[in-house]
Amino acid sequence: LRVLQFIDNTFTNVKAQGGNSYQRSLVKLWSVKEGEEVECIRTLSGNQGDVYSVHFHPDQNNVVTGGFDKMLRLYDVHTGTLKKTFTGHLSAISKAVCSPLGNLIVTGSKDGTIKFWDIISGVSLKTISSHLGEVTSVQINASGTLLLSSSKDNSNRLWDLRTGKSIKRFVGHQNTSKNFLGCGFGPNELTIVGGSEEGVIHIWDMSSTKLIQKLKGHQGIVYNAVWNQHQFVLASCSADGTVKTWWYDESSPLFFHPRKKG
Repeated sequence: LRVLQFIDNTFTNVKAQGGNSYQRSLVKLWSVKEGEEVECIRTLSGNQGDVYSVHFHPDQNNVVTGGFDKMLRLYDVHTGTLKKTFTGHLSAISKAVCSPLGNLIVTGSKDGTIKFWDIISGVSLKTISSHLGEVTSVQINASGTLLLSSSKDNSNRLWDLRTGKSIKRFVGHQNTSKNFLGCGFGPNELTIVGGSEEGVIHIWDMSSTKLIQKLKGHQGIVYNAVWNQHQFVLASCSADGTVKTWWYDESSPLFFHPRKKG
């Protein structure tokens, strides 16, 4: 079994996992409640090939998936029913996310495009083709006004969701050959954090796009770094098989790795 993505539904203690098992694509929903045994409550079928992305809809009742077969799917969490399919990408979907209002789904693909989908009609409303390489991740900010994307053209880009125009570009990291390198919004959405093929976490100032810090510690490719605004901690995952946590120093816009006592 290969687990390619794991995401949680905070409000209902349900987790979603996407991957591939013996040529049979799987999306599993898990019940994770404190004091109770973790239980798989549902398996979603229909995907053909590896599932690269799973994401809960803001209403917590639906989940969207995307992967190798180029198709975006919307499932009912409670029944496991496939409610809608979205077609249009020419290559695998690397990432799919819902807007905070839940009316829009944004996908990044290996075909080098970013697509905006109307969740009701299933129609592709807009396609962005500005990246010069495969799009490896997309993320929407909390207010739903900004989109962040990563690409194998060695850039992370910030987009105005209302106009679809690129407004910032973040460079200095390496993303040319490995799948699914990602980036995201940092503390209070004032910084951008992201992985890199040279095994270093990069942190940029969002306003100036200046690279302000590199976090070293991993011994392999850093695929992603994710900021938790509630716990004020950054978590990173790497090809070295480790997950590291980095604490935020509120007195300066820098992270530091916890030191071992003694």
